[in-house]
Amino acid sequence: MNDISIVIISLNAEKFILQVLDRAKMLSNDIVVVDSGSSDKTEKYCKEYELSFTIKKWAGYGAQKNYGNSLARHDWILSLDTDEIMTEELVLEISQLTLDAHVVYSIPFANSYCGKLIRFGRWRNEHHARLFHKSSVSWNEEAVHEGLNIAHKRQVNLNHKIIHYSMSSKAEHLTKAEKYALMGAKNLFKAGRKSTIIKQYINPVFRFVLDYFIFLGFLDGRLGFQIAWITAKETYWKYKHLKNMS
Repeated sequence: MNDISIVIISLNAEKFILQVLDRAKMLSNDIVVVDSGSSDKTEKYCKEYELSFTIKKWAGYGAQKNYGNSLARHDWILSLDTDEIMTEELVLEISQLTLDAHVVYSIPFANSYCGKLIRFGRWRNEHHARLFHKSSVSWNEEAVHEGLNIAHKRQVNLNHKIIHYSMSSKAEHLTKAEKYALMGAKNLFKAGRKSTIIKQYINPVFRFVLDYFIFLGFLDGRLGFQIAWITAKETYWKYKHLKNMS
């Protein structure tokens, strides 16, 4: 068994946190949960396990994760969200790895959306770099769509999956899209970017065509259309917000 710390950031995560932790305990003896002020049963559920539970005021996705990494006992970090459940096959695969500090390990994702596994569209064949050595890898601190600083690192794709239980309803997806659109606009504004008519009106159409037709989202039926449509709306809202900031 490899010495790996599992770092999880949380907020009102009672829906899946027990399943996430059950699988995490199969892999690690050091689980770190950084919570940003849950008002549901997240803290109660976490404290049923032998883990490190810390409450920290929200500082952004990357900042919260980096803080969690600093609390980890082991050098190797597996980063999970509270709606991401490792398959048993993935737990076994990671436990048997010969870890290399010069490598970042990327994990395939299967996305469950509104109660159905999505097989096509932009979400198909998703991989995310999540297993890394903390001495040379950290999260960037972008407001939205945080990523790892992994320049010059070799990436290795693992074979087994994390099941990501994403939005459970259309309303939840729309709410999240509005939130991400505003954060994305703030990022662009900070970087000195400007909104244009093409970006506000043509980019959303292009995004829809790409997701629904080019990436075969239509093969997921009604939900494939819903994902492509809401993603296009998020793009529109982002550049609309940016225009209002100028």
